[in-house]
Amino acid sequence: MSYTERETWITMNDGVKLDASIFTPKGEQPQGGWPGVLLIHGHGDAGNKTAMFDRARHCAGRGYLTVSYSVRGQGDSEGLVFHMGARELFDLQDVISWVLRALPIHWEKLGVCGSSQGGWHAYMAAAHHPQVATVVPENIFVDYADFAVHNGCLSKWFFTRTMRRRILTAGLQEVTRQWAVSGDWFRIREWVKPMSPSLFVDRIQCPIFILHGWHDVGMPPNQIFDMFARIQSPKKLYVGGGGHDGQDSAAARKVRTDLIDRWLDHWLKGEDTGIMDEPAMVYVRRPGWDVIAVDAFPPADVETRILYLSAVEPERAVPDDPDAAVEGVRPQPVRALVERASDVPRIHSNITNRPINLNYGLADALNDDMAGVADALAHEEIGFASAPVDGAVEIVGAPVVKLYVMPNRPQFQVVLDLCDVNAKGERTSITRGQFGTRTATPGQHLTVEIEMRAIAYAVAAGHRLLLNVCNCDTTYAFPYFEPFVVRVFHDKQHPSAVALPLRNAEPQMDGFVV
Repeated sequence: MSYTERETWITMNDGVKLDASIFTPKGEQPQGGWPGVLLIHGHGDAGNKTAMFDRARHCAGRGYLTVSYSVRGQGDSEGLVFHMGARELFDLQDVISWVLRALPIHWEKLGVCGSSQGGWHAYMAAAHHPQVATVVPENIFVDYADFAVHNGCLSKWFFTRTMRRRILTAGLQEVTRQWAVSGDWFRIREWVKPMSPSLFVDRIQCPIFILHGWHDVGMPPNQIFDMFARIQSPKKLYVGGGGHDGQDSAAARKVRTDLIDRWLDHWLKGEDTGIMDEPAMVYVRRPGWDVIAVDAFPPADVETRILYLSAVEPERAVPDDPDAAVEGVRPQPVRALVERASDVPRIHSNITNRPINLNYGLADALNDDMAGVADALAHEEIGFASAPVDGAVEIVGAPVVKLYVMPNRPQFQVVLDLCDVNAKGERTSITRGQFGTRTATPGQHLTVEIEMRAIAYAVAAGHRLLLNVCNCDTTYAFPYFEPFVVRVFHDKQHPSAVALPLRNAEPQMDGFVV
């Protein structure tokens, strides 16, 4: 179906004008008006309505009157950005009302779709505008506070992308940086928390289709599952490729496009696409991009298996020439993931945070988006590896790591990376997690429990699992710049361990024994 395009301006209740484009299908208008789709773009210094034009033309070509507009303070639209705040919500309500009033769209057949910032708008449309027929939010947090400060760590994405400086901000971006440097991280959380979609679950009455990427760098999918379980209206969930800087494939993109098309055709055109007869959730398993449909996540057949961190000091070989022995040199301990905690005391492990440039700190990292961290802070990691697995093992869900530690300072941070290691020693990151605190008691034992990012991943036969414990990882969070040492224990009295949610794992677990 062909269509026409035209530009217009939509005036908000405070007089600010937003730039919009309208894509109208050609041909005979259906009785009561066209089914309609409102598209909202992602956030950023170059974010604007044109980012949604390919999708808008796709929708218009399928018989939907489609509108794409630039959010306040972005693109050609007037005003200042409030970072997915109350002002953007008021604008969204105005735009929806204008679209239904001014355009030949059926008053019961409007869908709202978008990714990232646009995904937040889709959630808010479902919660705050009763005339929306369905929404499709993609790749966006549902807990704004946790997105900004997760597990005691300042989110890299929040400061370098959401609060980026090259936008017409109303001022929040600099305030959050001031609070970050002053240590008032709770103020950041409290300021953004009221705009969390998860707070409005009970208000969502329309059908909702949520999409999210496993490897979204800024926004883990964990809380998406919690929110999805609470939604009472008709719903569907896809988790797999895509997301902010996430991994993706052409096959995964096609699956998402087909699902969205079928969802909209069902709820806005009344077509029998069969989508509501299928399981509520679709996930893509890596590697291979296998598409799997389930009724719950994790699936009912997932079992939790525990692998314990272990460190054994190897026996030192006696040299042929005793005089050749190097006094005071000890061999490196062998660290492993095993099925049983050690029955005897074992040596511990230490993670050290060692500043190299004492003149570089958090304020500098916030100012240069962490460009100078590598030269200012030493990266240190210790790895615990399993034996090769005998058969393929599927991790489905969020691994949970429990560490028994003892820090020497009130503040410390640990970062985890669970990897798949092939026979050549090549690593593929499966999932990550982090924890930070500034209120620990120096010299006292502390139990730290870290829920890693939910994932669906198949570990091939012959591969190993590797759990790296690090002092920092600038992919996801700002590091701590103060020096510290945190001792990690892994014996029967203090059994640090990783709990793995596994499917079809019974005969293969022997492969984890070291």
